[in-house]
Amino acid sequence: MTALSERKQHILRALVEEYIHTATPVASETLVRKYRINYSSATVRHELAGLEEAGLIYQPHTSAGRVPTDLGYRYFVEHLMRESALSLDEQRLIRHQFYQVQDQLDQWVRLTASVMARLLHSAAVMTPPHAIEGRLKHFEVLSVTELSAHLVLVLKDGTVKQQRLLLETPYQQEELSALAFHLNELFKDRDSNEVADILRQHDFAPEERLVGQTIARILEQHGDSLGDIFYREGVANILEQPEYSRMGPEEERGERVRKVIEVLEQNRFLPVLASQLRQSDGVQVIIGGENEWDSMKDVSFVVARYGQEGKIGGLLGVIGPTRMQYGRAIAVVRYMTQVMNELLAEVYGFEES
Repeated sequence: MTALSERKQHILRALVEEYIHTATPVASETLVRKYRINYSSATVRHELAGLEEAGLIYQPHTSAGRVPTDLGYRYFVEHLMRESALSLDEQRLIRHQFYQVQDQLDQWVRLTASVMARLLHSAAVMTPPHAIEGRLKHFEVLSVTELSAHLVLVLKDGTVKQQRLLLETPYQQEELSALAFHLNELFKDRDSNEVADILRQHDFAPEERLVGQTIARILEQHGDSLGDIFYREGVANILEQPEYSRMGPEEERGERVRKVIEVLEQNRFLPVLASQLRQSDGVQVIIGGENEWDSMKDVSFVVARYGQEGKIGGLLGVIGPTRMQYGRAIAVVRYMTQVMNELLAEVYGFEES
């Protein structure tokens, strides 16, 4: 990215902050008057022309002021944005809300999404914590017919898995329960590799081996750290933003609304988004056209992974128009990541990184 002079940086920061605040193209006179820039309007216009040539801002039409481009927002986020943090009162309120839902993991997830949406008046998304490696907590084998049974696994992260089994010889429920009791003692707290090792090291009856191999396969397939479920809050918030309520012709606004709803309603977009994120790299910002999906070109994401790498975790973040308060959004996402890390560390007994 081209280095900017101090004067250009000063003007670009003021322009981005003003546009984020007003959602209106910014004129040079506004920058001089409102931001106490000690240059004449003519000098500011000259610098704006240079910023436009560099692809950092653009002019919607000849008589309008300037608007940041995706590249301009990226420069702002990486070089010009002022650091932000939640106030102590906000932190205390959030901690108190989580204290009221102690040891309720699903409520933590919903509350995190709700807090982010409320603090930023935007849309928030979050995946529940999901074990990177599947570990068995307990399983049952339930008789369906004499030659078939239903295997139900409960994993350490609370996930429930089910599988139909076809048996070689008739089994009654009492026999299946005894089989499950024996294998639970061997397989409890084990991952797929450990279950497979036990199967290699011991002699098992055919049905015991069938159950053990099925458990090992299910645990091995559990490795997607995000799973298929995510929570969203604040969809109405994003639709109240000027980009979707008043900016541009009605037809253009309608198309923006359609696209953002498509993004928020698409149940698989978070795993796609997660594949673009570098593992354990703190809060990350994906701006407009930087992402791969055409439907996402008008929105930005501020997202982070939470949990402990290699054990359990998920993804949380906020979605808004590219004209979002990036500093505030980063502060909120960073703090909520910290809160979730602390809660999971207490539940699963790992040290916070």
